[in-house]
Amino acid sequence: MADVVLTLTVPSDKVAVAVTGFLKLYPNVETIDDPEWIQPDPDDGSSANQIPKYTIKQWVEEKWRRNLVRDIRRGLQMLANEAAVVADDDGMVV
Repeated sequence: MADVVLTLTVPSDKVAVAVTGFLKLYPNVETIDDPEWIQPDPDDGSSANQIPKYTIKQWVEEKWRRNLVRDIRRGLQMLANEAAVVADDDGMVV
């Protein structure tokens, strides 16, 4: 089967509202070390060397990807559970 590319478009006049709602449910909180951060004077107490791992667009795409993978796995697990057969052993308890 060929690759399937899924594309969604949010109209430009709705992007701000869509982003606000999405980030309320799924905050973009993953961070990485800032490669451009220079250690300041240790006496000033600054340790702000983290930056967001994803831009907002990257985060939306990554979260959609994670949710899709999770939901596919859940569906496959449901199918496996429905197909499972438990042995009927009346002699298990006497």
